Amino acid sequence: MSTQDIETLSLQGEPAEVSAVEGPPGPGSPPTEIPSRSSTGQDMPGPEHGDGGEWSRDPVRSHLIRQIQSADIDRAWHPSRHEPGRLLRVQVRCVHPMARGSVDLRLLRFVGGGFAGQVYQARLERVDAGLVGLEEGSVVAVKVLRPPGGLALRFRNALYWLAFQGAFSAQVNPDAVMAGAIWQKLIRRGMKVETGREDAIVDVIGLFFDEELRSWAEISEWVEGRTWQLEVDEQLFSRRKHRAWTWDQPRDDVPSPEYLNKRAFMARLVRLFHQMGAPELARQYEWWSLKSQPNALKRLDAGPGPADGLTAIDFRAGLALLAVLPMSPVDFRLILRGLARGSLAQFDRGDLPRLRAWVEQRREHFRDLLPLLDELEAREAAYRASLPDLSHHGFRLLLDSGLRSQVRSATIRDWETMGLLDRNHARRLEAASVGSVLFLLLGAIPLLGKLGRKLWGNARWRAHVGRCLTSLPYLSTTMRVRRLEAVLGWHRAGRVDDERAARLPDQPLRFWAHMLGMGWMPARVHRFLSEPSTWIPRIWNTLTYPLKLYFKAEVREKWLLQQVEFARAEGMLDEEEEKRILDSIGDPFIQTYLKCVAVHFCTLPVTQVVALLIAAYYMIFHATSWQEGLVTSALILAFFQGTPISPGSLTRGSYVVYRMIRDRNIKDYWVAGVISFWHYVGYLGFPIQMVARFPGLARFMGGTWATRAARVIPVFGEKGALVEHMVFDAFFNLPLSLKALFTRGRGRNGG
Repeated sequence: MSTQDIETLSLQGEPAEVSAVEGPPGPGSPPTEIPSRSSTGQDMPGPEHGDGGEWSRDPVRSHLIRQIQSADIDRAWHPSRHEPGRLLRVQVRCVHPMARGSVDLRLLRFVGGGFAGQVYQARLERVDAGLVGLEEGSVVAVKVLRPPGGLALRFRNALYWLAFQGAFSAQVNPDAVMAGAIWQKLIRRGMKVETGREDAIVDVIGLFFDEELRSWAEISEWVEGRTWQLEVDEQLFSRRKHRAWTWDQPRDDVPSPEYLNKRAFMARLVRLFHQMGAPELARQYEWWSLKSQPNALKRLDAGPGPADGLTAIDFRAGLALLAVLPMSPVDFRLILRGLARGSLAQFDRGDLPRLRAWVEQRREHFRDLLPLLDELEAREAAYRASLPDLSHHGFRLLLDSGLRSQVRSATIRDWETMGLLDRNHARRLEAASVGSVLFLLLGAIPLLGKLGRKLWGNARWRAHVGRCLTSLPYLSTTMRVRRLEAVLGWHRAGRVDDERAARLPDQPLRFWAHMLGMGWMPARVHRFLSEPSTWIPRIWNTLTYPLKLYFKAEVREKWLLQQVEFARAEGMLDEEEEKRILDSIGDPFIQTYLKCVAVHFCTLPVTQVVALLIAAYYMIFHATSWQEGLVTSALILAFFQGTPISPGSLTRGSYVVYRMIRDRNIKDYWVAGVISFWHYVGYLGFPIQMVARFPGLARFMGGTWATRAARVIPVFGEKGALVEHMVFDAFFNLPLSLKALFTRGRGRNGG
């Protein structure tokens, strides 16, 4: 595919619609129905084949996908995630009132993904009559209960298997996914009873099976919201006292009001979970899990108050909690509570008698939802009986033949849903208990277990492997499809540009050079190394940009406008603050501030350069051996990284002192002067100095730094999570609070 081809595709606009599933279901396809028991005696709608739509708005990725789909190989393609622009025609089961029908979902954008699944914003383009809650033209959230990343998928499934000895139920088990949706419906109504706000919990509307991703998915209301503002707070040391004030009643007359009110909201939510008999689901909103905060958003269309529009949006647990594997501070307490209940592994198990008693006491509020309570009990029974779950079933699994039969049938169904079995082999294993045990044991073989299972149980896969071994042209086509799939992922991650993505599938040697040499590296490094012609301009721009920022006013203003745009997109600025900053770009104080930012950029490598020079000097002139020299050099580098005052911070602080003397102005520089001399913290010297005059600018600059610093931390560094706020407090609000404490102390002493 040439550059001209790419331009042609771009001019053509959106690709024409294609079928979601090419051709009729053949051997090895997922089942067209996945039956499951319900209290009404009706089956859940399973995956059905139907017309899909275009694959992607991106012309290059759409072209790659078309080539994958058009390849004549006996292997179904199941991507790890959908592309924006994809049109899905799916069979939906509404949660309440119960109804079934077909809808067309246009995926507008990929929102993100975690261990529990991947989320899309979608528009309903067609809706069958009778599907209450789904309206044509409305925007909804679609959560497919499968992580978009392979590593996250394997880790999640491994933990779940250790906990319950089965496949991740929410992805493959209709009883599990329906039970979770009903829990959410009931807790939503419970929130209305307790607080008067049913919209404080997002509404889950319907469920469907995503045949392409081989996973169940849910359709929920779309909440346009944000996590929180990183607020300037000069009373950090009294936050605990203020937290007690907001615990039972929202208040906006406290420092860090969004932080405190969100914590109170989540605490009330956790309390409700426990009251209604869902202690394991409450883990999604436990404050000290460190990553639960993004599960609650503030609706953008709600009032201006810090507690207005707070909404819980996520009720799907991602990782099982094992008694021997706590993953956050709160897990230690949850594990002890679980052991007291007799649970060695925790995920989403509820206390149904407690729930029924709680609902019965408030029966007048739940009259229309009482059928859901019966449905939940039936679904929960089927769900729990579908897993070996040795930690809960114990010896009953050996003594109860009925339970063993249920577990075996559900396990075979899960294997079929995941594509390990076709329909014919699934029926054979259902009739042969020995065969199902052998198939189970085969999966325990590392690396080769999955391949062995598919060769045994999937006729289409077996034919595919056979043709690969006997036909060189077929093997060549298969390898090209593999390259197409890999390049599709690379292009999506930004590892390769349009032109290289179009060429690489037809250049095996270059493809493998990318795969083996750079495919394991971070995406930005891969992109940088794969484009050597851009090295010199990029390096030159990196080296000269701080100088341009210092000497050219137009560059400074452009940089600030970019930062404001980023802050607006991240919800760090409101319209009034944004307008004030934009109107004040020409203010001399802001121009001086931007020059100081440029100097701070220039000082970024100073510490590292000095440390490397000293380490190299020691290696060359003083080391008695390579081993001794390497160890000492490593200690030198570690010392410079850990020291509270570094060469870079000394350079930075000296410049601020120079500005004080040059401008004959101590008042507007003294805070920045004190802070700039400190390693790491010094970058926040001028944002903190600007709090009094430009609080919005100060907050968003400090918030931007905290956000980017926190995201370096794996898992817990998510935007809107507690670690982000802790970093902001430590490096922004703590110096402000110390300053305020010092000022108050000086005032009391008559200074």
